[in-house]
Amino acid sequence: MDLPTRCDPDEIATLMRSGDLTGLDRLTRCQGERLLAVGRRYCRDEQDARDAVQDALLTAGTHLEDFRGDGSAEGWVVRMVARACGRMRRGRRNDPALHVHDVEVVAPELDPESLAGRARIAEALGTALLELPPKDRAVLLLAEAEGWTGPEIAAELGVTPNAVRTRLSRARRTVRERLDGLRSPS
Repeated sequence: MDLPTRCDPDEIATLMRSGDLTGLDRLTRCQGERLLAVGRRYCRDEQDARDAVQDALLTAGTHLEDFRGDGSAEGWVVRMVARACGRMRRGRRNDPALHVHDVEVVAPELDPESLAGRARIAEALGTALLELPPKDRAVLLLAEAEGWTGPEIAAELGVTPNAVRTRLSRARRTVRERLDGLRSPS
């Protein structure tokens, strides 16, 4: 059997743990379509998916010594593909070419009472976030402020997607309860 076409996951992992790029080459040949499928799912665009897979393989090749072998080599690279897609999405959000430049948003003049109300809400929100357990706070901020998906958060924090859903639900409920007392009657 030709060496580059062998797809034994244990042999690939052993090669990669020893820092041999042959293992990464075999992984690419054996699991390339799966890596591309993961890229399509997370990037939602064919070209971005291809770029994310390429970025992940380059990262894996330059950081091969970081592969400890705790999980599968394929899973290690799959997480890199998902993270590459996330970086691409976040980077695109800051791309000035995607934003309209000829529209100016003007904030209405706010009276001092409205400004004071906003300050109370901001302070209560900050307090509520600080009272959350650190992992719950991280999940909430990644989901709400950064726009990450559940699987992205799970991969980044090393928890399961179910744990992300549970933590996110609990954190939202806690913050909502904390802020409910500040609502003025309509």
